[in-house]
This record gives sequence, C-alpha cells and structure tokens, in this order.
Amino acid sequence: MPYIAPSYSPETEWMLAGGGLITFKTQKDRLLNLSSIPFSVGYSSNGSFSVRALNVIYWKGDKMRSIGEFQFRDMPDNYWGVGFHNGDTVPQSSATTAYTRNYWRFFQRLMFRTKGKLFVGLVIDLNQTRAKNLNERMLQDPDVILSGTDIFNTGVGLEVNYDTRDFVQNAYEGVYISGTFTAYSKFWGGNTQYNIFDFDYRQYLKIKRERRTLAWQVKSRFTFSGETPWTDKSMLGGLDNMRGYTMGRFRDDYMLFATVEYRHMFQRKKLNKKGNYNSRFGYVAWLGGGSVAPTYNKMTNWLPNAGLGLRAELQPRMNIRIDYGIARGEKGIYITFSEVF
Repeated sequence: MPYIAPSYSPETEWMLAGGGLITFKTQKDRLLNLSSIPFSVGYSSNGSFSVRALNVIYWKGDKMRSIGEFQFRDMPDNYWGVGFHNGDTVPQSSATTAYTRNYWRFFQRLMFRTKGKLFVGLVIDLNQTRAKNLNERMLQDPDVILSGTDIFNTGVGLEVNYDTRDFVQNAYEGVYISGTFTAYSKFWGGNTQYNIFDFDYRQYLKIKRERRTLAWQVKSRFTFSGETPWTDKSMLGGLDNMRGYTMGRFRDDYMLFATVEYRHMFQRKKLNKKGNYNSRFGYVAWLGGGSVAPTYNKMTNWLPNAGLGLRAELQPRMNIRIDYGIARGEKGIYITFSEVF
C-alpha cells in the first residue's frame, strides 16, 4: 500500500514524504495477527532528508515477536542545551541553537512469550550522531565539550513486559506494561558508557462499541551511571510523544510524560462489502503533559500538550495518521503510519 503526502513539523518544516505499508503473516494461521512494516522517505523545505522503517513481526504462533525501527536523518537541527530552563528560555536562532545533524539508529527488540501474557527479551540499540556547523553558544556548551560531536552508542539490554493488547499496532482493548534496562558500553564497540531504564504503561478501554477507544500512556525514561552524551539524554517532543514540541528542545537525565487519547472510527449507515458498518475513517483527540529534570524530585516545571488527528484505515487495523499537535509556543503536523502508542 504506497502513499505520498506532505507534512509539517518544527524539526523539518514542510516535508514531502513517500512510503508504504507492507503487511503479511509469517505462517498460515487464521488467529495470528498481521505483521507490518511501514516505511517512509522524505525531503523537506529546510533541506532535511529522512528515512524511517518500523517493524512488528509475529513468529511461531505469536510465541516470539520482533519489534523495532531503523532511522536515518541528515538535517539542520537545533540544540538548546540540557535542562528545562535552557529549552524554555534560549531563543532559537542561527547564533544560539542551530547546527547540522547526521544521525542513524537501529533499534530492535526480540521478545519471547514465557507464560500467558508475559514476555521477556533482548534489546539492541545502535545509533550514531555526527554534529557539524556548531554555533558559538554550542561550541561553549559543557555537555557538548564533554561528549564531543561524533558519538557512537552501542547498547544491549533486557526487557520484561506484560501485554494483553488485542493488536499491538492499534489496540482497542488491553494493557501493556514494560520495563527495559539497557547498558551502553565501550565493550560493545561504542565510544560511550552509561545506562538507561525505560518504563512504559499503556491501557486501552472500549467505549460502548469496538473502534471507539479511550487510550492512555504514562512513560518515563532516566539515564544513570557513567556520562550520558547530550545526544542521548531523555527528550520530549517529536513524532511519538508530546506531538507539537520540537524533538530534543527539552532534554535531561529524567523524563516523564502522560497522554490520554480518545480514538473514534466512524460507522457507516449502510453495510460495506465485508458485511459490516465499519467506516475506514475516524478521528482522535488528546491531552497530555510532561517534563524533564536532572532528578525526579526536581520535576517542578510541566509542559501542556493537546491535539487533534484524522485516521484512514488502509488495511485492517492499519491506519495512516494525520496529527495536529499544539505545544507551548509551537505546533506540528505529522503524517505517518501506526498509532503513537
């Protein structure tokens, strides 16, 4: 299922992206959910070039799952510094925040069902950032001086999750609780040494009928031990959380955000070809908030977030999403496959 569409975000400005959605089953099993690989390639008005591919693949009757992504970006970017205060007060300009970023990431989780809805698995995270054309303020930033401008992170970790969702890519009902510990080490071949712990809680509640869902997520990420580079601090914003905020504008060792989203797919007045009243179109609305800080007990400044979105079902339970995110002093329009959570 191919597509081509424009989008706007604070990071890339106007972008024309093309891509597609590949769905398949790894075995002939009527009860096995569809695996999916959405991908996109885009070029924007500020000279950004990006490639992104996700994957959710079910193996062996859903006894094993591989879930991950690949990203590549070559783009003008902005760095406000570490800490809420910098993100809130440093003005965005060529003299204070602008630089050029070349970035790639390979992130993959291989999860094994151990008992019932409990999964345990291996996490691999490889990513590299090369920063060029730094502004004068950035050249004097202590975190940039400490970590440098060519940073290669190699992480290996362990994840444990409890998952009762009816469909990973677009759940209507269920709960997902995950804890992930990842150790980034020079031993694995990188040039950094630090640890990250991620906690992710999601829940989905059917409202009167299927395809009307109240979903909420609480996510936390904190880095500890060693020296976390400025490129891998815990960040808010972008395509997948606090939509509307520029990704990385707010960054620090600790991050916490929460989102509540109502998802509504319309009903047809007449039966469709499949013999039901399901429409291919719908909308979402969300409210949220989040913060970053050097420690959790210093999270005293909170950012609001809200937005509206449209949905079009291209394949069963596989939507293209168009989201308009409203942030404090910013906004963004995002067009891509798969729900945010």
